Amino acid sequence: MRTALFKIAAITLPLVLLVAAEGIVRIFEYESFLIPVPGNSEYQTVNPAYAGRYFRGFLPQSAYNPFLRQKPDAVFRIIALGGSSTAGYPYPFNYGFPERVAARLRSIYPTRQVEVINLGMTALSSHVVRDFMPHVLRMQPDAVLIYTGHNEYYGAYGAGGVNRSRVLTRTLFWFKRSVLFRKLERLIAPPTRSNRTMMAQSTTDVSIALGGSVYWTGVESFETNLEAILGRFEKAGIPTYVGTLVSNLRNQPPLGVDSVANSAWISGKEHWAAGDTAAAMASFVQAKEHDPVRFRAPDAMNQILLRLSERHDAVLVDLAQHFGPDVRDSLFTDHLHPTALGYDRMARAFISVMAENLTDIAPDLGAPEPAPLDAGYARLLIARLRLGFPFTPGLSEAEELRRFGQILQAHRESGRSADSLAALAIAAQLPIYEALLKAQEHDMAAQDTAHALAHMRSLLHWQPFNARLHREAAELASHQSSNLAGEVLQLIVARERSETNLNTLAALRLRQGALEPAGSLLRSIEASYPESAVMLFNMARYLVQTGDTLNAEVYFRRYQGVANRDP
Repeated sequence: MRTALFKIAAITLPLVLLVAAEGIVRIFEYESFLIPVPGNSEYQTVNPAYAGRYFRGFLPQSAYNPFLRQKPDAVFRIIALGGSSTAGYPYPFNYGFPERVAARLRSIYPTRQVEVINLGMTALSSHVVRDFMPHVLRMQPDAVLIYTGHNEYYGAYGAGGVNRSRVLTRTLFWFKRSVLFRKLERLIAPPTRSNRTMMAQSTTDVSIALGGSVYWTGVESFETNLEAILGRFEKAGIPTYVGTLVSNLRNQPPLGVDSVANSAWISGKEHWAAGDTAAAMASFVQAKEHDPVRFRAPDAMNQILLRLSERHDAVLVDLAQHFGPDVRDSLFTDHLHPTALGYDRMARAFISVMAENLTDIAPDLGAPEPAPLDAGYARLLIARLRLGFPFTPGLSEAEELRRFGQILQAHRESGRSADSLAALAIAAQLPIYEALLKAQEHDMAAQDTAHALAHMRSLLHWQPFNARLHREAAELASHQSSNLAGEVLQLIVARERSETNLNTLAALRLRQGALEPAGSLLRSIEASYPESAVMLFNMARYLVQTGDTLNAEVYFRRYQGVANRDP
């Protein structure tokens, strides 16, 4: 009996000690997925350090999307999952398709509070997206948007990396939940910092032949992970929208060396020049499929998306159809990341299956013109990307940095304030929100109110609780009738639903002729502020425009009574 107890103790004691040590270390170093927003205890946001457990020497940026800890029923919460195209690369996150979806929903349903939590990050594969699932479910989303599949070979734990076993990856992720394990991992294999692009850092097995073993490992891993992801959302009863994968076909030659891919690419260019668009696109697709450097997802991924969305009651959003043969540089910044116009087109596709009544969209928001600083920021990121593998192979890290330094210097000396500030933000010499603030101040001094408002729109995403910024942006937007002004006011209302802000937005919608949103806003204001003089006056205007002149007269008399009582 004593021998048995001794053996049990010998086995359990180390485990108990490990558990105790883990508990003690977690008190001081535990990395929570969500962290509180400083100064706003009712809000929380995604911990930007959390994704570090999936990378060595690299930390992908995450969107700053504060959301309420306790979710009211009135809030419509969207969570977006995917890689850099979900994150909005090369632009700051507020230009990505998730934010554009939220902006359009706010324009359709102006009185409903919409939250977006963008979990898209550079180089996230479906392995990592699947590992996020417990956190996503705890955040109680009303809808989930998924755009993933391009990183299955060179992304975090992709098939082109060292570890290709799905079982080993899932086991490793389980151990990574331990603080002690992550500390031991960093001790044994300390992360090495690199100034190369993430595309260059993440590539181990450069050439992946179509139909080869590594190719099928990537396909099978994607299917297994997506099956688990969609199954969890289906079980939880969460509406899920899955986008098919698009990439630059017409203006992106094969990234690797392959005779079939190169021949198909040349054939595609010839067909296009001859005006045979259908044959050209078929050749471009063939060139992409045979491209051995697989930064663009093969069509096998879209077949999986189609099959599994049907099996798990998810809504397939056919982005490829919305892009169609119009796959050109105006829609892509590089091999697969959309331009602002492309991201807006993605958002339109998602909205087309999400919105209950598309006839309510008025005015059409259109694609956002990036603020000058954001446009410069994107150009610099793309310039850095194209200096590295696979776009410019053979350069040393030092030479890449030297050439990019020259580009940064040219932007600093361009004489354009926005480009100079973008260069400082890229070089981490100035936080991007400070750069945006300086750009906005420069625009105001130059009386360039349109660009000032565009920079303010971006700044509102980085500083959503800045009351002074809200007041200044609302004042500037109140004198304009553009879609940009409407977006700015809608953002402000989303954070501060005051009588003044609501009335300012309603007045702008009336000026734009957007009667449905204007009417919804005015009825909401009346429910909370029935004696609001501005609301009564605007309600009279609204009723006149809708042809209800009798009720318009009633509201105008009410307005006169309030105005005379409170001059």
